[in-house]
Amino acid sequence: MKLYAKICAVLFTCAAAAAWLPARAAAFAPPPEFAQAQKKYDAGDYAAAASAYSLLSAQYPHNPAYLYNLGDSLFKEGKLGPAIAAYQKAFDLDPRNSNIRYNLNFALKRAGETLVPPGVPPILFDVFYWFSLPELSGLQWTLCWLALFLCGLWVLMPKARGKLAPWAGAALALWMFWGGWFLVRKSLEPERLGIIVSPSAEIRSGPGSGFNVIFTAPEGRRVEILAPQGDWLEIGVLKEGVQGWIKSDAVEGV
Repeated sequence: MKLYAKICAVLFTCAAAAAWLPARAAAFAPPPEFAQAQKKYDAGDYAAAASAYSLLSAQYPHNPAYLYNLGDSLFKEGKLGPAIAAYQKAFDLDPRNSNIRYNLNFALKRAGETLVPPGVPPILFDVFYWFSLPELSGLQWTLCWLALFLCGLWVLMPKARGKLAPWAGAALALWMFWGGWFLVRKSLEPERLGIIVSPSAEIRSGPGSGFNVIFTAPEGRRVEILAPQGDWLEIGVLKEGVQGWIKSDAVEGV
């Protein structure tokens, strides 16, 4: 029985590490450019710092620290929309980081929005978004394969079914829990999130400047990107629920 427990523990630990490490691996050995970017930020040269952190973020897209610092630099530079886009990307990678949460929420308030939707208890939101989607995906797939492995042993080893049944049942229950959490998160989050990055973006009834303006979105407002058409994007504004068309250069994808 101890052998089954050890196998389960090893499989779960390996896959959990695989889900956790990619987003943090680069943080253990920051490149020299990081210190140079920080010096520019500390000196108040926020434009140069933003440029440096933008290059680092492109080179290390799974490191939330560079995106967070990029957001700080852009915010200090007065670029609210791009700052929110950077904070949002960092939050998606590391939602447990309190600094990222605070700065994203602070910047969103400047854009007339909040990180926690109205009516949702903050503690519930924090728990629900405690894990990133890649982490949830890794955990649920780990438990999926673990459950299949134990069920396979249960089929192939009739004499050990009595001992294997509780472990297989527990693995199936955990898979359903984590898998359900992952599916709910996937269903609630926009397929393609975008941030308004122009000072004031006109949302029109069709893909062209000849269509009527139905809404004016402030810089930093989060939107769901629904479909592209030429130089235009069909979007849905998350807070107001307005749907329409906007110039593609007014939105930065997340």
